Amino acid sequence: MSKKRKVRIDRIIILALLGILVTVLLGFGVYKLIDYVIETHSEAKKPDPIDNQGPVETNDDVKISLVDYEVYLSEEDKYDFNFIIAELNFKGKDPVSFDLGNLQTSEKIYLNNVSKYVNALEEKGYKVSNLGIVGNVVSDKNDYTCKVFIPYTTDSSSLRILNSKDASMIQFDLEKNQKDISTLKFNTEQQIEVGNTNVTVSSSYISTMMVHNGERYTSNIPVYTFKIRVNKVEGNVMITDAKFVRNSNDEIISCMPEDYESVQDKNCLGKKLVEGENGALFFEALSIEDNPDLSGSLMLMFSNSNDWVKIPTVLE
Repeated sequence: MSKKRKVRIDRIIILALLGILVTVLLGFGVYKLIDYVIETHSEAKKPDPIDNQGPVETNDDVKISLVDYEVYLSEEDKYDFNFIIAELNFKGKDPVSFDLGNLQTSEKIYLNNVSKYVNALEEKGYKVSNLGIVGNVVSDKNDYTCKVFIPYTTDSSSLRILNSKDASMIQFDLEKNQKDISTLKFNTEQQIEVGNTNVTVSSSYISTMMVHNGERYTSNIPVYTFKIRVNKVEGNVMITDAKFVRNSNDEIISCMPEDYESVQDKNCLGKKLVEGENGALFFEALSIEDNPDLSGSLMLMFSNSNDWVKIPTVLE
């Protein structure tokens, strides 16, 4: 083989290798471009896993979907958990009956076993029960929406349906819909206006040193006291009646009569209200040991009105 021919063959081989390399590189580039376009298109079409989640279908043909939720955080009282109140929709062919034991958080907390979390909040005066949460999902309809209590301790939370037909989960963005749990505490410190009369009702406190017909005594039963501050009054106006109605069983606790007062405050029931002066109303909670739920409404009747004034509150 001549030298010129050998050089020509070497050049052909080098050019062929370069052609193969360029083809491979171009092919790889086209592949990546197509992959990028497909991925971008699929991401654009993909629904937001938090805001637009589809229903999760269970083995018993009940579809569960997230309607709304609120994330409650504690600033004032420190707990080792926070919680979500989730509004869920249950839809099936038959009237809905779903066991909350089939709902488990990402931390393996079953939603039929959350009473210790609710009780810890209730003991601090946070009335979670007033949020309308359910302990059982039972309805005579096949389309039912209700609220459930979901505790969590980590920075990421999701709800797994244990008897779902696939591995779908309901996810929560904990950075959204945040509320402080202080909003769940009743605050009786509020102004009441009845006609031209304006009074401020304080949060309740317990009085133990009481006075009856001028004689001091120590009460063995908690006496819940609401201080009344008169901001403005026109004419001969008085509080003619007062009662406390419990939420749990509609029990009515009547206000103690005018001849009872505490060593700190005078009883203002049935007495003319005087602008700038303070008084108080007293309630004996006789059945507190049998019924520890102290949430309810303070009801006041003023002499210049025929309607009860209702103040949602809690004895504390």
